[in-house]
This record gives sequence, C-alpha cells and structure tokens, in this order.
Amino acid sequence: MVATFPKSTMAAQVLDSPTSTFSLLYFDTQGICSPIRNLLALGDAQWTQLYPQDWENEDLADKLSTPFEVMPVLYVHSQDGSQTVPIAESKAIEDYLANHFNRLGSNTYERAQLQASPEVKQEQMTNFLTKKVPNWIRVHEEHLRANGSNGHYVGDSITLADLKSTMLLDMILRFPPGVGLINPETAPGLLKVKATIDENPKIKAWRETELYKSQRTSRAAPAQPRAASVKLNDRKGNLSGGLVPPPLAKEN
Repeated sequence: MVATFPKSTMAAQVLDSPTSTFSLLYFDTQGICSPIRNLLALGDAQWTQLYPQDWENEDLADKLSTPFEVMPVLYVHSQDGSQTVPIAESKAIEDYLANHFNRLGSNTYERAQLQASPEVKQEQMTNFLTKKVPNWIRVHEEHLRANGSNGHYVGDSITLADLKSTMLLDMILRFPPGVGLINPETAPGLLKVKATIDENPKIKAWRETELYKSQRTSRAAPAQPRAASVKLNDRKGNLSGGLVPPPLAKEN
C-alpha cells in the first residue's frame, strides 16, 4: 500500500470525510487489532484487510513503505481513491477511529474519563496476571458500578474503553490463571461489558465472516487457511447485512 502523503489540510479532509474507506495492514491475528476491527465493524466502515508478505525481510517494500516500519497501519482513502493517508501505531489508530465513529463518549467529561482509564501493555501480561489482576478488577469494577453497572464505562453506548477492556479480558481468559480470576463473583461488571460487546449485532456479524474466523488468537497459534484480502461492508450491501464473506486462500 502506497500512501500519497497529501498536504495537511487535504489529509484532514480525507480523515474527516464520512465517505472515506480504509485498509488495515496487520498479521492474520486478533490481539491488539481487535479494538480496531471492532470499531470498523461498529462504524459500518468499508474496509479491506491487508497482510504483510514477508515482514521480517528488512528490504521488503511493504515494510519500507509504512510510516515507521511498524504495524498495524491504517490507510484512509478518499472516496475517489486519489488520496491515501496512513496512520501508524495501534493507539493512534484506535483514537482516530473512536473519534471518527463517535466512540469516545458523548461529552468532554466522558472523554476525559475514558482517556484516564489505566491500560496494560501486552508485554506486561505475565506480571499483570500474577500481581495486578485483582487490583485491576477492583478499580474497574468501581468505575463500572459508578456508571450504573450497565455494561459500559461511560454513558449507555459502546466506547473505546469497552472495546479495549473486552480485548484484555479475552487475553486474560486464554491463560489458566485468568479463568480463576475473572468470574461472575469477582468481576460481574467487567463480564457484563464483555457480554455487551459480544452480543452487539454488528460485532456478531463481523465475527461470522470468514476473515474473522481465519485469524489466529496469537502469532504463536497454528496457522490457519488465510482469508484473502477482502473488502468488507461494501455500500451496495447484500443479504448478510453488508458483510461480505471472503473466499479462503491457501497459505503461500
């Protein structure tokens, strides 16, 4: 994917336009890109999944063409396809999409609350599981009770905080210690947030696509038949609600 790097004013127009489309460059795994893909699903975005061809090859054009030679990268395309604006790093992409699709709260206070939510980096997971999970549960349960235990961190609609905590819960529950730590008695509010995300019709429809099913839970998991690069939610729509199941392609 080649970005056109338009001037800042033009780039802002592309990023702000409701008719822009998207391409996401990342491995065939879930993990840190789960909130990003869920935001695209919630926003009824027209987007395409792109895979790196040989990311470890330092001379590969795909890697050199990214802004900082890192993934994920979200490419935002103007409606006519003449301009492409890249956004690198998962937090920058999450913040952009959450703002673009109104998933950062309904007012300044709610946005401040969301941005103050403590995060846990993926590389800290082992230490987090063994030492910090009980305190993380306690603090987050307090915040969720303060919002009425309605399955959301702020207000009554899905925000970026809901998506990120659901991602973290999914990661924790993949480890045996996590199953004992996260249960209806210790974390009812967090589990309600996860249930709210899991039961959302747009998220459920996304998870029924072949593209989602072809993704691994981590890069260490066995490779599966990979769904080809595919355009999702094309505006012509179809009987499945706009989600276009891609054909499976064999691994190269």
